[in-house]
Amino acid sequence: MPIRLAVDRWLLDQKPSGFMPYGFDFLEGKESEPSGMSAPNLVRQAYAAAVFADYYNSTHDEKARSALQRMLTAMGRSSLPIGKSNSQALIEKTRILSMPFGRYKITAALDTLGLLYDATGSGKVLSPSADYSNAYTGATALALLTELRYSQASGDASFSALRDSWLDGLLVMRIPWDGFRKFPTSIDTVPYFDGEPWLALALYHTIFPYESRVDEILPNIDDALMKKYAGDFNFDFFHWGVMAAALRYADTKDQKFLDFVKTLTQGFLDYNKAKLKNDNNCALVEGVADALGAMHNAGEGGSELARKAREWALSEMTKAMQLQIQPGQTEVMFSNAKVVAARMQGFSGHFRGGVYTFDTQVDLTAHCVSAMLKLRRYGLICAGE
Repeated sequence: MPIRLAVDRWLLDQKPSGFMPYGFDFLEGKESEPSGMSAPNLVRQAYAAAVFADYYNSTHDEKARSALQRMLTAMGRSSLPIGKSNSQALIEKTRILSMPFGRYKITAALDTLGLLYDATGSGKVLSPSADYSNAYTGATALALLTELRYSQASGDASFSALRDSWLDGLLVMRIPWDGFRKFPTSIDTVPYFDGEPWLALALYHTIFPYESRVDEILPNIDDALMKKYAGDFNFDFFHWGVMAAALRYADTKDQKFLDFVKTLTQGFLDYNKAKLKNDNNCALVEGVADALGAMHNAGEGGSELARKAREWALSEMTKAMQLQIQPGQTEVMFSNAKVVAARMQGFSGHFRGGVYTFDTQVDLTAHCVSAMLKLRRYGLICAGE
């Protein structure tokens, strides 16, 4: 079973720190970042934890529970305090953070005045160091997503204080009537770090519908992000945005979220990106799977859009299965060549980055596990796959 094979490897790979190995190049024989951790690595570690929590939510595998506890503890250790002063909040209400010009000068002025963030407060943001410019908003969002999934599945409130702190930290990074700052020392947004917090807050509202911190601002975030990304298709936002909108539709049954899901899905299917052909596209399958789930729940599972999306997703997962490293595997065969990479045999369960690539990374496997869980949940692959 591909999911079980990947999860068993994660359980073997988990380091004493609680994190996973970042990645490995099989041809060079080198581990990525064997010591230390970069900010992108921490984001991907947080997403692997969120997928592990989704797996635990689906299976209640007690081995996964203990591994998740170590992951959450590790992310807690990698968190910095953050807050927002009343002056900062008032300045943000002027919409100056969304000004289309003079942004470097605005950032510099706010930094000089100490109005970008407070290094104290009830919030926490994930960072691999004491440097707030490494505190990527996506990492905090995905840590929050992990805790929400874990506590929902386990009933364990041990990490509720971290959950509250990560939520507060995420709200510090929110730009009113816009998305989320990419890290505390910047006022810029990026599609990934707009979509990931939206997904985390959507799940938060589903579990805690009357919690005022989220209930009061989530409609503003919904409208701002759907307006921002409803135009030209944005590849980087797609799978996070469609997962968040699908969850909002499941929570509210509001047609606008279903319409947005379908808009993003149609935009993706129309989007021509030649390099996708041989890539590991499990991350994109995640989004398409949730879109299919939303359309099915709306009674539109037999639509032409759903049919095309389903065909694409299942075709991609057929390819992905060929990218999963099997027990004892040391080579990859092509029609006119064979590539030998003996180190692969120590990474059974992991997924390679593409048909012609010989490396793996923690998020690649996480996206594939997540895609399989979603497709199984929606009845698109059988439980044994």
